[in-house]
Amino acid sequence: MSVTDPAIRGLGTESGDATGAAVFGGLTVALDVVLLTRTWRWAGEQTPAEHRAAVERTGILVGAVLFAALFGVAIAGQWSTPHRRWRCAMLSALASPALLPLGLFLALAAR
Repeated sequence: MSVTDPAIRGLGTESGDATGAAVFGGLTVALDVVLLTRTWRWAGEQTPAEHRAAVERTGILVGAVLFAALFGVAIAGQWSTPHRRWRCAMLSALASPALLPLGLFLALAAR
């Protein structure tokens, strides 16, 4: 079976997948910039503890987005087109910051 086999490609076109990847990627960058701007807003006036907490929050955000992007590529599957893998990666990356509050809520509820 070849990657160009229509039965393997699934629904959608390559141009639609590429457009979706660009839109989801742009939204992910915009959301992450907003979150990081809020995290580092008073960087010059932070105490060492606040600075350390900002670094930890930045690491969690970047780690979650990268993990979600890799998870999206894995979900897309080995036989999907590169455009489909990019779209799945960017959609997963966009969903990860939205799921961070849920993770925080579950962590606080477990205390």
